[in-house]
Amino acid sequence: MLTDKARGSFSFRIFKSFALSILLVFAAFTSVFIYYENKAVRNDLYKEGKMLADLLAYNARTWVFAENKEMLKDAVKGILDQKNVLAVVIYNADKKTLLIEKREAKQTSRNTIHTGLESIEVSFVQEAAESAETEGTINFLSPVKLDTYKNPEEAFYLDLEHTQTKQTVIGYVKVIMDKSMLRREMNAILLRNGLTALVLLFLGSSAIYVSVRRATRPLTRLAESARSLGRGETIEKIPVETMDEIGRLAIDFNAMSDNLKKREEEKEALEERLRHAQKMEAIGTLARGIAHDFNNILATLRGSIYLMEKKLQERIDIKQYTGQVHNSITKAQNLVRSLLTFSRTQKIELYPMDINSIIRKLQPMLLSIAGENIRLQIALCDEALMVLTDRLPMEQILMNLCSNARDSMSAGGSITISTKCS
Repeated sequence: MLTDKARGSFSFRIFKSFALSILLVFAAFTSVFIYYENKAVRNDLYKEGKMLADLLAYNARTWVFAENKEMLKDAVKGILDQKNVLAVVIYNADKKTLLIEKREAKQTSRNTIHTGLESIEVSFVQEAAESAETEGTINFLSPVKLDTYKNPEEAFYLDLEHTQTKQTVIGYVKVIMDKSMLRREMNAILLRNGLTALVLLFLGSSAIYVSVRRATRPLTRLAESARSLGRGETIEKIPVETMDEIGRLAIDFNAMSDNLKKREEEKEALEERLRHAQKMEAIGTLARGIAHDFNNILATLRGSIYLMEKKLQERIDIKQYTGQVHNSITKAQNLVRSLLTFSRTQKIELYPMDINSIIRKLQPMLLSIAGENIRLQIALCDEALMVLTDRLPMEQILMNLCSNARDSMSAGGSITISTKCS
């Protein structure tokens, strides 16, 4: 038994359509064939019955004229030997029955004899028609004619060849044919056509099934690949076997699969960038918190240093240390400003600045960064070098360059910072 999934498949629907088409075509062909075969068999039976009746009427005319029943039996015997003849009835000119001969029961089936003999018309009732059908028989009536001359004595003695003659009906011959032969022929035709239909339907269905399976195999692979793609599994490209609609569908599916892979890779890259941005946002949030808290500490220190400087107006030796602390606080505030800039909470402000001036003011810090093993050389041009920048990022760049150069010379060396006027 076919499952619901198999009955609903595309290949089964195609197979069912083809099988029904073959069945309908063969049924129409069989109906037409049976119609014409029935007509042909009926015509052959009528031709046979008319021919036998005419032949018997011609051969038995002498014995009908003489009303010799024994000779008539001999003439009728050859007609009764025909397989479809049930009986023969011979009448005289007065339409009286001269002879009735029936086929022996052993030569035909019981049903045929019973059906045929019951419908035999012994009395003469068909005066005008040459043939007539009853329930189980077809009756063929043929007149028995005898040639006569107008002057028979003159024709006999003078041996005249062109003496005028006329035909006189001296009796009638009825040949009764078995109509059940038509049913047997039709049953045989139906049986042959039924067997042929079964064989052709089996062969055609097998060929259609194989063809449909071969044609829908790429669709099956395509459906499996589509399901795998929907589950997110890695799929291989579908082979393109033909360039018909199914082949073009496979090409389009492979292109769609490649596009989906590219989009998936782009999606992963975007997700990675998003995660990195979220991390940087978290770092920025942390930096903002630290910068604000540290800025508050520096503000307290700056206020304390300011009060100390006011009280130490006359102590120059101690005041220089407070000045250094004040400078350190300023640098620390610049560092806080860098953190706020990094966290994107403070806007970068660009101003025209002399880069030589920035380097000169930053020289003590750079010397401190370089350390004792590194010799720092600064060679600046005489003219001012004006650039549009923010002081804090520029200072941060210079300090990073100096720090990186120091880290790359663990055994000592020289760092040169120079500018050139164009």
